[in-house]
Amino acid sequence: MEANVYFVRSANYEDCEAIMSLVMELAAHVKCEHEVKIKADTLQRDGFGNNSLFHCLVAEVNKDIIGYLLYYYTYSPWVGKTVYMEDFYVKPEHRNNGIGTNLLKTAVKVFLDTHCNCMEWAVPCWNKVAVDYYKQKGAINLTETEQLHIYRLTEEAMQNLLSK
Repeated sequence: MEANVYFVRSANYEDCEAIMSLVMELAAHVKCEHEVKIKADTLQRDGFGNNSLFHCLVAEVNKDIIGYLLYYYTYSPWVGKTVYMEDFYVKPEHRNNGIGTNLLKTAVKVFLDTHCNCMEWAVPCWNKVAVDYYKQKGAINLTETEQLHIYRLTEEAMQNLLSK
């Protein structure tokens, strides 16, 4: 049987339905599917208009999108331009054959080519496979080294803050 050929490319407007399907798979994997509030049309609006809020790479096998890496640029007054990797997911049946690592390396090349000084992301503490994968790639766990906690204000919490 012939091996499946895969490649990594920048996502486009037409990919949003497939990306959204993978977003839901990832959300289910991390037990947070109830937190996904958007649909593909929101991805289309926010990622592929004149003022894109994010960028996305996809991995394809036989014209099927089987993985994605969604990111956006940020800025640190300490180190300058940085990037935040919001999501990185490859379907389980396509793991352990280099697709995810290729997707990650393609993203890192983009980040370095655009003068990013570091990249950051969050991983559930219980996801030992992901934690070990990132450590093997050279990642530093900021919770351990810098005692950082990540906080979030939901839309409701922001409204409450303004009303006080």
